Amino acid sequence: MKISCLLMWLCGGIALAQNDTVLLTKPLWAVNKTTSIGYGSASVYDTYLSPLEYKGNSYSFLHERVSRTHFFDNKLIKQQLFSINLTSSQNPAKNATAYSVIGEYRLGVHYPVWQKGNFRFRAGGIWNLGGGVIYNGRNSNNPASAKAYSNLNASVQSFFRWKSMLLRWQLDTPLAGVFFTPEYGESYYEISLGNYPNCVHFASIHNQRALQSYLSVDFPLNNWTIRLGFQSSLTQTRANSLISHLYTHNIMIGLVSESLNLSGKKLKKTKIFKSALEE
Repeated sequence: MKISCLLMWLCGGIALAQNDTVLLTKPLWAVNKTTSIGYGSASVYDTYLSPLEYKGNSYSFLHERVSRTHFFDNKLIKQQLFSINLTSSQNPAKNATAYSVIGEYRLGVHYPVWQKGNFRFRAGGIWNLGGGVIYNGRNSNNPASAKAYSNLNASVQSFFRWKSMLLRWQLDTPLAGVFFTPEYGESYYEISLGNYPNCVHFASIHNQRALQSYLSVDFPLNNWTIRLGFQSSLTQTRANSLISHLYTHNIMIGLVSESLNLSGKKLKKTKIFKSALEE
């Protein structure tokens, strides 16, 4: 009797294991998340504040989340990025300092276009929304220049796997959008009173040029995955007889993690993973 019960228990366990193995024949796509910080150089030029170009240091924070969607047979990749960039720069005479802070959110999708061996190429589009301020304490009347913009961007990515390292390069450039800039000599106090008929502009290559490039390499280090990268952001606008540019180049370092998104129905369908809230 005991032997038969033991055999039934073993058979049940094997059947359950086989059933779970069947569930795992379809890949469970992980979510790739990376948090990085960076340091580098900055060039700030805004004729609303000064006719001089200010050069100095750039400090950046970047959080990226990449996940696979269910569209186009699970081939469409979603990318989300949140970044904050701070700069501290001085004029050529080193007797005035300008500061800037720009925050940005980017949401995009990429589709695999070509793959051969360890090389992959993807193309897609990104929508971004950003804003911030450039502050120059030397100006008494108009010490700050506000920045706000939103664009639709073309985006390409390439990947190369070499041994345990993953090399990636991404390039984004805006196609069309909108941005804010005041009139030449107009104060923000006037704008606050409702005098802003020519402050919002349609953006395209005729008045806005920008490139954002990111080259990185991921590699394992003990129990961690490290990302080293170089990020270059070049943005220039021309409107209302005002010219503004913000160029930054940063060396980045961050930690990469992978997690499974098993919320909703996906968590209920699998027997392999249990929620920490379950009994």
